Amino acid sequence: MRIAIITAMEEEMAPFRSQSQITARTQVGKVIIEEAMYQGQSLILVESGIGKVNAAVAATLVIERYKPDVIINSGSSGAFGAGLDVGDVIIATQYVYGDVDATCFGYEPGQVPQMPAKYEADAEWLKLARQTAASAELPYALDFGLVLTLDSFMSEAERVEGIKSTFPLVKVSDMEVLAIVQSAAQYGIPVLSVKAVSDIAGYGDVTANSFDDNLDVAADHAAHFTDLLVQRLRSIGVAS
Repeated sequence: MRIAIITAMEEEMAPFRSQSQITARTQVGKVIIEEAMYQGQSLILVESGIGKVNAAVAATLVIERYKPDVIINSGSSGAFGAGLDVGDVIIATQYVYGDVDATCFGYEPGQVPQMPAKYEADAEWLKLARQTAASAELPYALDFGLVLTLDSFMSEAERVEGIKSTFPLVKVSDMEVLAIVQSAAQYGIPVLSVKAVSDIAGYGDVTANSFDDNLDVAADHAAHFTDLLVQRLRSIGVAS
């Protein structure tokens, strides 16, 4: 099985690079693609750059060049869900855009015209994630739920409250994953999102400072669970 791991930022990729032997490296614009040996497992490591367009370009490049069987998007996120704290990990069960609005044409909030209203996570990969979580002693809380993607850092309280009222089930938001999911869906490739909380949305400068202060923690926790997924695939003889 060929696994690609996409992160938006260098800090989010650092835990994987630190344990990998990089055997090849290419760069197209902002996108860095590395072929790596990671704890005896061949991986494709992709640093996309921040935002939807960079993420979509990265996903398309890695799919066209390497044809991965699965893409794992590992990284940080801002928390919306009650009870979530910095360092908690969320596995996406659904993906929706938080900043798309074509409701005047009869589309649902977050629905790109002529595209699905929401994207469901692949059932088999969700099952694997749940099994992995159940069999591990995790040093952080882990939950499953809706992840929003939007091209905004969610620090403004009024906007956060508006998004909560529109998407009451949202757990966290990021700026990349649904662009990856939508791109990969064109090729029939599943995506699993592993997002750790770096900040609590809606607290202005406090939110921004929390992101700066806790990005490495979020990156490490997301990478830790991603590593457990890779190990589980090896243990059941799927990854090689």
